[in-house]
Amino acid sequence: MEESELRRVGRLGKPWGHLGDLNLRLDGSDPEDLGASGTLFVDIEGQRVPFYFTKVQEKGRGVVLIKFDDIDDPQTAAVLVGRDIYAAPGLLADGSDESWDPDDLVGVLVTDTVHGELGEIVRIEGNTRNPIMVVLRGEREVLVPLTDDWIEEVDLEQGTLRVRTPPGLLDLNRGDTE
Repeated sequence: MEESELRRVGRLGKPWGHLGDLNLRLDGSDPEDLGASGTLFVDIEGQRVPFYFTKVQEKGRGVVLIKFDDIDDPQTAAVLVGRDIYAAPGLLADGSDESWDPDDLVGVLVTDTVHGELGEIVRIEGNTRNPIMVVLRGEREVLVPLTDDWIEEVDLEQGTLRVRTPPGLLDLNRGDTE
C-alpha cells in the first residue's frame, strides 16, 4: 500500500489509565467507522508505522480511547502522544456510505454490467495493494481484481456489488475447460 493512499483520521492525545490506552481525537470521523479492531498507521518521523488496535471506546466530542497491541503501560504509550493517525482506504469511512473493507464483501453477489451475474464472493485473496475477489460462478472460481475503477456500486445492506470488468477478463478465467 502506498503511503499516499492512507487517510489522516486524527491525532493521538495523552495516555489514559494504567494499561496504555490513548486518547484519539478524530478529524470529523465517526468512531464506529474504526471498527472493534484492525490496523492504523502512526506517523513516526515521517514514516507511517502500522499498529494493530484491539479496542476502541467512544468518550464523546470526537474523542475515543484506543488500545494498541504491545503497548501495555502509560510510559510506552506516551511515546505516541501528539502523533497523527492514518487509516487505509476501506477501513475508515470518509463521511459517506461509499467506504468499505474488502473482507466485508465475502458473501456478496457480484453482477457485471456487461456479462450479468457472476456469482458470490467466497473469499478475498492477494494483498492490501492488489486484493482479488474469488467469485464462485457455478462450480468454478473466477478471479476478479478488486479495483476501484471497475466498481460501479457497492450495496452491503442488499449484499450486491456491481462491476464493469474490462473486455477479455472473464475469458482469462475460463482456461482450456470451456
